[in-house]
Amino acid sequence: MKILSLRRGFASDHSSTSYEFLAVEKPLGKEARAAVSKLSRRVRPTGRRAHFIYHAEGYDIPGGWEPLMMQYYDVMYCEDYDWWTLAMAFDAAPGQHEALLPFEFAGMDDLGISISKNGRRIIVAIHCMLEADFSDPDYYDYDDDDEADDENDTLATDDELLNMLTQVRRQIIEGDYRALYAVWEKYGDDDNPPPKPKSQKRGAETIANFKSMLSRME
Repeated sequence: MKILSLRRGFASDHSSTSYEFLAVEKPLGKEARAAVSKLSRRVRPTGRRAHFIYHAEGYDIPGGWEPLMMQYYDVMYCEDYDWWTLAMAFDAAPGQHEALLPFEFAGMDDLGISISKNGRRIIVAIHCMLEADFSDPDYYDYDDDDEADDENDTLATDDELLNMLTQVRRQIIEGDYRALYAVWEKYGDDDNPPPKPKSQKRGAETIANFKSMLSRME
């Protein structure tokens, strides 16, 4: 998958906090959608997607975004005043939490990676700045037309950043941590490097596109 451009699923004036959630593994049922709807009178979740936006400082998802990832969604991104959180959740294999912990770090301005766990469920959150141009103010509505691609066993959406994170999530589930190493290369310090993943052709384009998105602090 080659990313030519990244388009947000929301309009932002850079003074708001916006979230996009995607359920990759299975769509939300009626009761789950009703539970998500109760968090904000403006959110209208579909079986796969949910969008939150808060224009006033101090307002946010009640209880935070993490419980939504633990219970309902597999991929999320958030923009908060040009700061980004890219999150992926999954049920981990035995020993995978321990394998991921060396990639957890907080660099300058808390840019880095956090790992949280509840039972088998793990959330990998990347705190970063993005290089890509997100200035397009166009807002589009989405529906339940997001479908799995049988050939690649991935969920294709109209949001390229969600698509990218879905690919990276799949690599992490399979034990390929090159994307996490790329985050450390951008924001970490040389004193405590994580183990360097082996180079491989499979998924190399996804990693290259992901690395090109990450931006350093000026």
